Amino acid sequence: MNRLRWAAAALTLLLVAGAGVAYAQRGGPEPAGPIKRAYWRALGIRTAPLKLRVVDAMTMKPIPGAGCTIAETGDRVETNDEGVAPTIDAPAFRNPRLEELLAELHGQLTVLCYKTGYRDAVYMGVRMHPPAVTETEVWMYPVGPQDRRIEPTLYQVPIHRIWLIQLTDKYRLREEGEGPERPELTRPDVGPAPQGTMGSGVQTPIRQQPAPPGSAPARP
Repeated sequence: MNRLRWAAAALTLLLVAGAGVAYAQRGGPEPAGPIKRAYWRALGIRTAPLKLRVVDAMTMKPIPGAGCTIAETGDRVETNDEGVAPTIDAPAFRNPRLEELLAELHGQLTVLCYKTGYRDAVYMGVRMHPPAVTETEVWMYPVGPQDRRIEPTLYQVPIHRIWLIQLTDKYRLREEGEGPERPELTRPDVGPAPQGTMGSGVQTPIRQQPAPPGSAPARP
C-alpha cells in the first residue's frame, strides 16, 4: 500500500515538473490535458460548450484574430473574421468558498482576451450550466492616442438571482426582512407563493401601505 502511495506521489511530481517546464517554454499555462480532465470527471465536474464572440466596445464590430484563454484550464482559441472563436468544451467549476454557504446553481470561469491595439479584457464569473451552451460576448476597448497606461478592463458577470434569493432565505430569521415572495399574495400563473421552495426561512407577512393624505379611511 505504501509503495502505491509513493508511486502516485512520484508520478504527481513528474507531472507537475513537466507542466512547469512547458509553462517556462511557452510563456503561459498549458491547456488541461487528458489526465487533468479525467480527474475532473472523477470529481463529478461536468463540462459544457462555451462559445465566445469578441467585439469592439465602441463600434460593436467583430474583432478577428483576438486570442482568448480560459484561466482555469489554459485552453486557448482565436477568433475568426466574424469575431467568433471555436467552441470550447469547458468545465463548470463551482466556487468552493461559496459552496460552504450554499451550493451554486452554475459553474464559474474566467475568460481573458488579447488583441494588439485593444485593452486586455477580463471576464470573471462566466456562468456555466451543463449541459447547456454558454454564449459570451466579450467587449474590448480600443487604445486611444492619449492613453499612457494600458490596463485591462474587468467585467464581473453577476451571480444568478435565484442563487441570491436562496442564499438570503437560508439565513433569514423568523419575521426578519422581506423576502422574494409573500404568502398572502396570489400570482395568476401559479397561485399562492410557495413558502417551502425558497429556503428554510419564513417570509415576512404582507404589510399595509399607508393611505395617501386626504383619502377616506378604508372600510372594515
